Amino acid sequence: MGITLAAAALGLLTVILVGPGPLWVGRWRFLQQVPRAAIVLWQAGTVAALVSVIGAGVLITLPLLADPALLTRMPPAEAVITALVAAFTAIVIGRLVWSLIKVGADTSARRRRHRLAVDLLGRPDDTRSVRGLRILAEKLPMAYCLPSVRESRVVLSAGALDRLTEEEITAVLEHEAAHVRARHDLVLDGFQALHRAFPVMVRSEMPWHRSQLLVEMLADDAARRRTGPLPLARALVAMAGAPSPSAALAAGDRDIALRVIRLAEPRPPAARRRALAALVYVLAAALIALPLITLLLLS
Repeated sequence: MGITLAAAALGLLTVILVGPGPLWVGRWRFLQQVPRAAIVLWQAGTVAALVSVIGAGVLITLPLLADPALLTRMPPAEAVITALVAAFTAIVIGRLVWSLIKVGADTSARRRRHRLAVDLLGRPDDTRSVRGLRILAEKLPMAYCLPSVRESRVVLSAGALDRLTEEEITAVLEHEAAHVRARHDLVLDGFQALHRAFPVMVRSEMPWHRSQLLVEMLADDAARRRTGPLPLARALVAMAGAPSPSAALAAGDRDIALRVIRLAEPRPPAARRRALAALVYVLAAALIALPLITLLLLS
């Protein structure tokens, strides 16, 4: 009875974490004040959902491993539910392993191919203190980066050099350099693999989309510390809608209006941001601990 109750509780927790939970957290605008902590919170919710669904599946299938004939002695409805939960758990585990391998390999390959193209078509620029800077002969104002361990590239178009002021260019380059320094690509690649573990019909896309936005806000904050908010805001507006490669991280690629509004708003005091970040980290830890506590208390 305890195992059945724990499995049901973990199943309910999974439904909440992949359904209404993200919709509720998505309304918390204050998370934009602490983007790094907010990314951890979104990732914690996905990890907690994975732990919950795997835990529920293991609890239900353990008795069957000990006695395979048990399934035939169950009432038909219970047997169907048990089989569905076991199958769903197997699907999630299989998708998780596959996506962990596939996302990293595919993204690395796309970045490598695009880096070769950039090196062929772009010209190096050693006049600025940005490692791996390439200038493309493109009229549209655009900027993006291709992070790597040793061969990162920051790409700027000739159109950006023509339309942006020197201060705006500095802000954009600092934004892209922040992506490269912090290896935001690894954060997003890892989270995308976790996110894809759940089939499309049962998962919310909000955690993935919000994490992409929050990573851009992290880079925005790095640029703001260098030049102030106004040059970056102007540059983002100028580059809004510019195309970017799918494997790149681009300054003008996501939710420009929301990011410009954020840059225009006064920042809360540093002490308040630190306190808020600490609370968000505590909430993230509690989310991950919740399925484990449920398992210990009810099984």
